[in-house]
Amino acid sequence: MARCLFIVQGEGKGHMSQAMALKEYLDEAGHTVDAVLLGSSSPETVPDYFTKVFSGILKTYRSPWFLRTPNKKGIYVGRTIGFNLIYSAAYFRSIAMIRKEIDAIQPDVIFNFYELLGALAMRKTASGIRKIGLGHHFYLHLKSSLCRQRPVWHRALLWMHTQLIIKSCNRVLALSYRKEDGSDSIRVVPPLVRREFRDMSYVAGDRYLVYLLQEGFFYDLVQLARNMPGFRVDLFTSLKPDMEIPEGFRLHPFDAKNFSNLMASCRGLISTAGFDTAAEAACQGIPLAVIPTQNHLEQKCNGADIQASGIGICVSKIDQGILEQMDAKDCSEYRAWVNLAGEMIIKYMKE
Repeated sequence: MARCLFIVQGEGKGHMSQAMALKEYLDEAGHTVDAVLLGSSSPETVPDYFTKVFSGILKTYRSPWFLRTPNKKGIYVGRTIGFNLIYSAAYFRSIAMIRKEIDAIQPDVIFNFYELLGALAMRKTASGIRKIGLGHHFYLHLKSSLCRQRPVWHRALLWMHTQLIIKSCNRVLALSYRKEDGSDSIRVVPPLVRREFRDMSYVAGDRYLVYLLQEGFFYDLVQLARNMPGFRVDLFTSLKPDMEIPEGFRLHPFDAKNFSNLMASCRGLISTAGFDTAAEAACQGIPLAVIPTQNHLEQKCNGADIQASGIGICVSKIDQGILEQMDAKDCSEYRAWVNLAGEMIIKYMKE
C-alpha cells in the first residue's frame, strides 16, 4: 500500500476540501496519508475542520496570496504579483522546507493540489516518487474554450502557472463536472466530493444558503433582502457587518459540518464561483447560482464551466432575477460520475 504526501494550496477552501475527500478514498483502499503541507498566507487562516482531519501530520508554510480590491468583490492581479515578489525570500524558504519534508518522509506518491511552491520543490525530489497534479485548473487548461475572457495577459498568467505545475508531475488529473476524454498528458477524472455531501439526504426548504469568498457581495445580498421582504438566507462569511441586517438573515462563521447540514435543507445555493461548492451542491441537484470574483479569471472560467455543464447558472450580480432562474436539476448522471472518483484516481496513482 502507498504512503502519500499532500501539498495543498490554501487560498480559498476548495483545494482543502479536495484533499479531505481524497483522504477518505485512500483510507478506504488501505493507503495512508503520512504528511500534509499547506501553503497559506497565515497559519491562523487554516480552518479548524481541516486541522482536525489531518491532526498530527499537518504543517503550514507561507505561500502567495491575492490582494483584494477595496470593495471586497474582487482581486488585484498586477498588484498581487508585485506584492508577492516582495516576499520572494520567504517563498524560497518555503520551497526549501517542502523539499526537506519530502526527503525526510520519502513518500511513494505526492499529490499536488495546484500549489505552485510545492511544484517547484517537487522538481528536485527522488526519481522513484510518483508525482501527481490534481485540480480543476488542468481541465480549464485542457478546454481553453472555457477561458477566452479578457484581458489576454490574465489568461497568459493562468496558463504559465498551470504549465509550471504540469512540468513538475508524472501524471496530471483534471477534475471535471462531466465525463469526457482527456489527452495523453492530462487525464479527466470526476470531482472530489466528501462523503457527507455524496450521502446527503436533500429535502428542499425555504431558506437560501449563501457562501461568499468575497464579502463585498454581502451588501448586494442585503439590498436583495430589502427588495424582497420574504427572502430568507443562511450566509457563511467572515464579515462582521457594522449595520443592521435584514430580518431573515442568519450569519455563520465557516464550519464544514454546519454548512453541509444547512445545504441538506436549503431552497437553493448562491456562491462565489469556486469549483468545489458547486461540485458538492450538484450531487443533490440543488438549484445553484454562482457569481465570479471580479478580476479573477479562474472564477470566470469556473462559472462558464458550471453553466456549460448544466448544473447551475453564472451571473454578474446578485438580484431578484437570479432567484427566478435557479431550478433543481436531475443529478443521477452527475452522481454516477462523481462516485467513480476514488477508483479512477487510485488507478492512475498506480500507473
